Amino acid sequence: MLTRFVVGNGERIRFWEDLWWGDQPLGSQFSRLFRVVLDKNVPISSILGSSRPFFWNFNFRRNLSDIEIGDLEGLMRSLDGLHLSPSVPDARFWPASSSGFFSVKSFFLTLSYFSGSPQDFPSKFVWKSQVPFKVRSFIWLVAHKKVNSNDMLQLRRPYKALSPDICVLCMKQGESVDHLFLHCSLTTGL
Repeated sequence: MLTRFVVGNGERIRFWEDLWWGDQPLGSQFSRLFRVVLDKNVPISSILGSSRPFFWNFNFRRNLSDIEIGDLEGLMRSLDGLHLSPSVPDARFWPASSSGFFSVKSFFLTLSYFSGSPQDFPSKFVWKSQVPFKVRSFIWLVAHKKVNSNDMLQLRRPYKALSPDICVLCMKQGESVDHLFLHCSLTTGL
């Protein structure tokens, strides 16, 4: 997951499932606690309150075991340095771009570091990343060459008068999925 969150008032960031504290979501870091919590989508402000001292409203579905109590103590200790800002809204941060904002180009460049055969394609990375579902779906279609480029349409409907040898964007090479998303001079500049 590349999306990170900058905590303001804690009203829009999910306490357990979003990446806001540490290098993985708290639900992964404290999986035993996550299994026994009632509301897994609860925002930070609902658990901690809006200011210090925190009121620690975890809402577990049963009493905790000794090992879970130890985990809870560790979680509370780790959050001791957290400061909420009630007047500042939460924000998303995309570390893969210099501006901090998500773009398809920065996502593509990040994915391009994962080279190799289709079985090496980082499917968990794509499906678990915090980008819009339509972007994840489109990346998946591109990776599996299911996008309707001219060469694919020509294979499916050979009787249609298409020109798979020319890319309609750059007018240089054949329009294939690889050319459109990796090599076309017009699309690589986007």
